[in-house]
Amino acid sequence: MILEAGRMYARELSSLLPAFILGVFLAATIKTFQWDLRLRAHMRDSGAATIPLAVFLGLFSPLCACGVLPIIIPLAVSGVPLPPLLALLATSPLMSPDALTITWAGLGPALAWVKIISAAGMGFLVGGVTYFLDKKSYFTKEIIRIKPVFEEDGALASAYDIACANEIRVPTMIVRPRASKVVFFLERARDTSWFVGKFLLLAVALQVIMELAVPMDIIRSMAGGSNMASLLWAAVLGAPLPAHQVPVVPITRGLLDLGMDPGAAATFLVAGPVTSLPALLVLWKIFQRRLFYLYLGLCLAGAVATGLIFRMVV
Repeated sequence: MILEAGRMYARELSSLLPAFILGVFLAATIKTFQWDLRLRAHMRDSGAATIPLAVFLGLFSPLCACGVLPIIIPLAVSGVPLPPLLALLATSPLMSPDALTITWAGLGPALAWVKIISAAGMGFLVGGVTYFLDKKSYFTKEIIRIKPVFEEDGALASAYDIACANEIRVPTMIVRPRASKVVFFLERARDTSWFVGKFLLLAVALQVIMELAVPMDIIRSMAGGSNMASLLWAAVLGAPLPAHQVPVVPITRGLLDLGMDPGAAATFLVAGPVTSLPALLVLWKIFQRRLFYLYLGLCLAGAVATGLIFRMVV
């Protein structure tokens, strides 16, 4: 059993390694040339016109659900409108360069395209509904619960300082500017490799354990049928899972090997990252309850819709 598990683990890791290297290269390149920062600077306009930009930034930026929170916090307290803010929040956890390459290698091109299209669709869904409700005065002026923090010179403090002042824990990483872009690129590649790699190693181990220890009948009975119940089970299973866009790939592979319906797998692939528990706990503190429930409901509905559409076209 141990030897078989070791062989399975090595085989799965080796199949994902080229995609992992390519994804790290793309993510480090984006950070080195600050393409994501340049796009983010244009998000301070108002109205629905910024929603497509927020969706594009979410697709383009190498950030997960927790990683996007240090961006969301200062944007929220500085007055960026809710529609693009939530569009970015819904899109970014589903897509990044490393997630795309690993999904393509681990699950195939069909589910990789599902990841791209569902990420964009989720952003437009959440941003569009929020824009419509905002125009109908559904949200109050106090929809953002956290208070801004300013430096001595009057500038807005860092996301980390704002979070600490409001008793919120968010990830932080000090990025020092370098005169050499090569050195900066290598440092970002190192950081990305560590962040993504540790989750990938654990997720592949979980995949192997699932395939060896979980009876196929359990997965087939819950999410093996081509009906609505299997999609709902997949959404419920994925919602509280603390797995971002990369580790959810090996877990989905394991569930497929155990008999999960492909449509349910598409739902799980979306529901897991976009409603990860750590991010939801922080969102609970940032926004008023009605906005939190709206976001959660739209994300789960979008995940189920992804599974339905995938069944119809595949």
